[in-house]
Amino acid sequence: MATVSIPIKPVSGPPVWQGDSFAGRDDWVFHLTAPHLAEIEAAVAGIPITLPDLYTVTAADFPLSTLAPALHEMDNELQQGRGFILLRGLPVDRYTEEELAAIFWGIGAQFGIGQAQSRKGDRLGHVIDRSGPGSEVRHMRNYEVGGHLRMHTDLNNDVVGLLMFQHARSGGESRIASSMTVHNIILDEHPEYLEPLYRGYYFHVLRGDQVGDSKLSDHRIPIFIDHGDAVSCHYNPSPIDRSVERAGVQLTETEAAAVRFVAEVAARPGIYLDMKLQPGDIQLLNNHVIMHGRTDYEDYPESERRRHLLRLWLRSPNARKQPPETQVYQTDEFGYRFP
Repeated sequence: MATVSIPIKPVSGPPVWQGDSFAGRDDWVFHLTAPHLAEIEAAVAGIPITLPDLYTVTAADFPLSTLAPALHEMDNELQQGRGFILLRGLPVDRYTEEELAAIFWGIGAQFGIGQAQSRKGDRLGHVIDRSGPGSEVRHMRNYEVGGHLRMHTDLNNDVVGLLMFQHARSGGESRIASSMTVHNIILDEHPEYLEPLYRGYYFHVLRGDQVGDSKLSDHRIPIFIDHGDAVSCHYNPSPIDRSVERAGVQLTETEAAAVRFVAEVAARPGIYLDMKLQPGDIQLLNNHVIMHGRTDYEDYPESERRRHLLRLWLRSPNARKQPPETQVYQTDEFGYRFP
């Protein structure tokens, strides 16, 4: 097997943090003010809100001059700082679902360009439990199935955004962790795991998202990669598990243990940070330095009251650059091509 370049020093800087350092604090939450909300309302009134016309809206079409300085600072925090931000105070009861989606798209456009999240070309994804009698859960995406969601990063994007419409009856907190902190703990406790994690794993692609007849990525996807003097993380255990279960990929004992250990470290109390998102909250995560997941939850029995969020995948012009080997999907339907 080919050798890989592994940094011999821990990652340092603002992206390295532990969840317990934020306990009892809310200084990382940005509260929208009345002038901000008035500006947002004026901006959404000036754009098309139906799909697919909404997808043509750019940052210039959604002017937020009062909010712009704060958004610039938030983008710096996303790309150069801790890697996550939370905007609070959008009144969901004032708008229709279409209008809320348009506001989310317009604010997201200030941070990057919306990317397709499946072969359907949906750039705004609905995170809601669609499973039920007769549904083929094994072919469904994680955001279409309820319950606990393992820590992971998403595929082929720089920033992951969520807008909370309505929360579950109980549970369903958003859980995040610094993948750079996880990297450092692995380096300290099990440095032998870094070699397979940097070398990467084959990913099994779900039926609805595969390109051509291939169900496996045509190359290994590195979990950690050092590129341009910055370490990034691309950890998603589900397609790795499927590569073994459905495609017959054989992992060595060390490869399997390394994948499990990433999840174990990210799940340690004190490492992760749980957020109880409120209706109208907008969460943005740097996908290259933040893992995210979800705690288990109990939903309402009525379908119209189910836990429901909107998701954005963004390509950011300010994100750390990623080499071609980190790309899972090979067409523009799933995001941008690497040069």
